[in-house]
Amino acid sequence: MTQEQFEAHVLRIQLDGFTVLPDALTAEECQKARGDLNRLVAEEKGLSHSSVSEFGAQIYNLMNKGQIFERLYQLPDVLHVVRHFLAHDAVMSSMQAHLIFPGAGMQSLHYDGSLTGPTRSFAPADEERRITSHVLGFNVVFCISEFSAGNGATRIVPGSHRIESNFVDKEKPVPGEKIVEAGEGSAIIFNIACWHGASPHLGTEPRYAVMSPWRRSWVRPEADMSRLVAPDVMQRAGEDARTIFGFRARAPYTDRWQWDFGEGRPKPVWKALDSDEPEVREGGRKSGRARE
Repeated sequence: MTQEQFEAHVLRIQLDGFTVLPDALTAEECQKARGDLNRLVAEEKGLSHSSVSEFGAQIYNLMNKGQIFERLYQLPDVLHVVRHFLAHDAVMSSMQAHLIFPGAGMQSLHYDGSLTGPTRSFAPADEERRITSHVLGFNVVFCISEFSAGNGATRIVPGSHRIESNFVDKEKPVPGEKIVEAGEGSAIIFNIACWHGASPHLGTEPRYAVMSPWRRSWVRPEADMSRLVAPDVMQRAGEDARTIFGFRARAPYTDRWQWDFGEGRPKPVWKALDSDEPEVREGGRKSGRARE
């Protein structure tokens, strides 16, 4: 990405609330990702907690379920844009697949952050107004297949990220609403305050997407990635891993003088208190290992 292209993406986000980075992934990477997603849908379809239905599927914690998905938080151009708005210590909030199958209807317009983030609750003094002065988070949608007007592509209301009111009319058409068409391998980056939703799927093939939301380090993420990420995935992520997965954003769980704020863990002399150590975390969550 050239400096001129970067500045154009920044301006689009400031004006419209979103931008599209073409060719973030190669055709081969998309093909591999689709294969892994098909495998995961088949594996999880019969589970009691399955999020696979007639018209769509959601698969969570993908970084632990296929090495191809580890690529998505290591793309320099995507990180450059994300960190320009969310700072160098931005945290990945989750990683999940959203497949839309033929026949699926239109998803209601909404904005993100109501589960754990900045729009989870409103105080009386807020007067039902959102925080819109700064970008608090992004959703990065990787188009694992082409996004078109007829296959469930994301639709966005440009400029809606600047609307303070927390009300979204989910029944009426919104003037200026746009279906974001993007080629296979593109990355759609949009402000979580944008009104958005999936369009109807009128085609014949599934629409594949992987969502990689990001938050400022001081905004609570959708999931505690520091507890979910598998050790081998952490190791392959390199020196940025403790930032990306939110370790460095954690509040101390020891006395402050025992805590290394730069690393987000107890100081080495207090290693026995470190929940990241295998002997300390034994008996905790178990996470699926990444596949080749």
